[in-house]
Amino acid sequence: MKKHYIILFAAALAFGFISCKSTKQNTKPDTSAAEQAAKVPVATDNSAALDAAETARRAAVKAGADKAAPDQFNETDTRYNDLVKRSKAGENVTVELADVTARYRALEEYTKAAALKRRIDELGFQSYDKTNYNKGANALSAAEKLSADKSSTGAQLYEQAHTAYASLNTALQNAFKTRAREERTAAFNAKRNADSVYAAVAQKKAYDGGVADFRSGDTSYAQQDAESALAHYGDARKTFEKLYADISEKRAAAQEAIEKAKAKVAETSEYAVQADKDAPLSGSNIKGIEDENAVLLKAETYDDPTKAAQAVPETVSDTEAAK
Repeated sequence: MKKHYIILFAAALAFGFISCKSTKQNTKPDTSAAEQAAKVPVATDNSAALDAAETARRAAVKAGADKAAPDQFNETDTRYNDLVKRSKAGENVTVELADVTARYRALEEYTKAAALKRRIDELGFQSYDKTNYNKGANALSAAEKLSADKSSTGAQLYEQAHTAYASLNTALQNAFKTRAREERTAAFNAKRNADSVYAAVAQKKAYDGGVADFRSGDTSYAQQDAESALAHYGDARKTFEKLYADISEKRAAAQEAIEKAKAKVAETSEYAVQADKDAPLSGSNIKGIEDENAVLLKAETYDDPTKAAQAVPETVSDTEAAK
């Protein structure tokens, strides 16, 4: 009997050991699924970089870069389209997209800079701000050389293109500012000549228009729009010069008529003196002759023509327009 209990106890102990072992094996974590998930590549989000590149491309097209520099633009487009494909495949291309964005921006600023240089040259404004003009022209040439160098980066291209655009824009604005001041002086002198022939009275409507243009020029100048100011001053100058020429011509013609009338009066006076000697008249109230004290015409009064002229300041500041 004792032997029988020992056998049963041994069997129970063995069963318990096996159960514990089985339980421990079942609680061990299964890592195969986690390992497989880690091996699957996660797609990179390039959306922000793609948006920046697309925005830069649209700006370049708006500036006309696709026509001004077609080879460089098409090459940049090829780079961009390749990066779009790689991005869709889940690849991280943010660094390369930043380079393409810089290239599009460089194309935009290069196109604008080239247009500014052409305009400065056409207007003959090269000498007004030689420092910025030369700096811009040199940067423009440097950008062109870099674009032909396959090893150049978008950042390098943009640096030169931006320098060209900023410098040439400054040169053009400074030239307009100088020309506006020159034209204002000419318009002011033309107005002074027009005032000398009383243009405000003789041709009031045209004169007022000239003054309005002059003051509009001052307003534009104070608002830092020197190009518009130059146009207004030019219109004012032309108006005042025309007024002075027209009125001076008419005054000369009138003076000539006065001189001729004086000559006739003198001739008539000499004839009357001679006639009075030959056949003197006597008595008063002679038929056909008015009394010597009679008022033939009503006395006329005139306003002072100098008061009709409108005053404008001889100089203008960079921030204050003429009132």
